Amino acid sequence: MGWGSGVLAMACLAVGVLHAVRLAVVRRDVVGEASHVAMALGMAAMASPFGNPVPEPVWTMVFVVIATWFALLVVRSGGLGGERGHHVVGSVAMLFMLAVEHGSASSAGGHMAGMGGASHGSGSVVVIASAVAIALAGYFGWHTLRCADRCRRTECADQPPSVTVGNATSGASVAVRPVWSLRTPQTAAAGHLVLAVSMSAMLLTMV
Repeated sequence: MGWGSGVLAMACLAVGVLHAVRLAVVRRDVVGEASHVAMALGMAAMASPFGNPVPEPVWTMVFVVIATWFALLVVRSGGLGGERGHHVVGSVAMLFMLAVEHGSASSAGGHMAGMGGASHGSGSVVVIASAVAIALAGYFGWHTLRCADRCRRTECADQPPSVTVGNATSGASVAVRPVWSLRTPQTAAAGHLVLAVSMSAMLLTMV
């Protein structure tokens, strides 16, 4: 992917740092934030032009655990909708990319052979891998639009409370609500948007 790999890796790394800070400071939805940290760092490692510093079995174990955890929560809740279902799909997508990268590295060798490596192997495997990649890329394309909509919203149910500011002259007061800060859902949505775009790009290179 050339210089694009470096840009993509840096973007994912920045999102990973953002969610790590939110995990330490906000301390809400700890498991969800930790999942986004793992996904962002995993994507950065796979896209890095300098090679993946973490062994592939480690990443596989991480995303199997995350997928299993959120799958159990989905079963308990009785529905695939919401963030729990998204974490399952995201973890499955990461495992899929790891599998394709591993298979391509085995046949062609070299780092990042899996990005576009679905061209290796038998015809039926290539067709199936490409179809899965397209389906997942479509999902993350839809999720990108969903995150963009969240970024535009100024009112959210779980947003920090507003602060009432009074006017000394008229006696009127106005509610001032912080829109963009480390704690707001819009900030998290912006990070999710970057990951969704990056995931779509990485999946489409496998077609």
